[in-house]
Amino acid sequence: MKKIALLLMFVISCIGFQSCTCNRTNNLPKKEKAVEKSAVTVEIIRFEKEFFACNPNKLDAEIPALENKYPTFSNVFFNQVLHLQDMQDKGMQYNYLQEFLTNKYNKGLYDTVNAKLSNLDFLEKDLKIAFANYKSYFPEKPIPKVMTCISEFQIGAFTASDSIIGISLDMYLGAKYVYYADIFQQYTFMIPTFDKHFMSLDCANVLASNIIPPPSDKSTLLDKMLAKGKILYMMKALLPEKKDYDVIKYTDKQWQFCVENEVNIWTYFLNLKLLFNTSQEQFKYVIESPTTYGMPKETPGRAGAWLGWQIINAYMKEHPNTTLKQLIAIKDGQQLLKESKYKPSFKN
Repeated sequence: MKKIALLLMFVISCIGFQSCTCNRTNNLPKKEKAVEKSAVTVEIIRFEKEFFACNPNKLDAEIPALENKYPTFSNVFFNQVLHLQDMQDKGMQYNYLQEFLTNKYNKGLYDTVNAKLSNLDFLEKDLKIAFANYKSYFPEKPIPKVMTCISEFQIGAFTASDSIIGISLDMYLGAKYVYYADIFQQYTFMIPTFDKHFMSLDCANVLASNIIPPPSDKSTLLDKMLAKGKILYMMKALLPEKKDYDVIKYTDKQWQFCVENEVNIWTYFLNLKLLFNTSQEQFKYVIESPTTYGMPKETPGRAGAWLGWQIINAYMKEHPNTTLKQLIAIKDGQQLLKESKYKPSFKN
């Protein structure tokens, strides 16, 4: 009954009220060193073209050559993305790669990628901005090379090292791509984001995720919310011209629902005393999902992550001279919440 009552309170309080949307613009962190995008060169290597150009009957010679040319990326792609490391025998590995390169589905996939994503100028334009900001916030970090591939829908963007970002182009063929509905039957809510529009944002996501420590299994829900909030905040800092709802992969309608119900979402967590709950299952409030557990069906997934982002924004508004490094270094979620002075309010 308590849960039902809370749900009713959540819905009823939506009527006649709107949460305050003033000052919702993100406060960008202080840069350690200003780097102009004109000073940045984005190098995009089409690894999938070189891979598919290999002679399927001579892989025992051509794959080692590819590995010698791109050792770090090849190691991650072949062993962690395609899971060749699970096959101890070299013969089995080459048989698998031969099948990968010659089966009609992958050949068709390769042709589709070439047709839809032959030109990546749009990505280069976005990454110039992202990498210039990345170097501004983290001067000691290298500007990553970008290597594209085809993974049979295993992964989107990923990092092979501090200096290499991988992008599996088959994950960005557009929501209408004919095979997505069958392949991702249990994740249809994510299909609209399998679009080139989100490619640079996914790159920003993996850069942020590499730098921002993940919360431990024993962390509080608040810590989990703030860790995700820091990632979203950093993504926005790297690509400030992107829409907030695109950063978190919401529709405009979903974003507006959260904005209009910010007080209700916050109250839900407070009333159920969830913020300092250390149960691992509390990840359900911050991970990708069609809706957020326990809340009205109109609430998009990751409402906890969205709220964590708002708390981070509030903190950075209160501490405008804080750098990204300083923000990331704050480990105490309760301290960050207190110093953010976060307190959403209704307005007529």
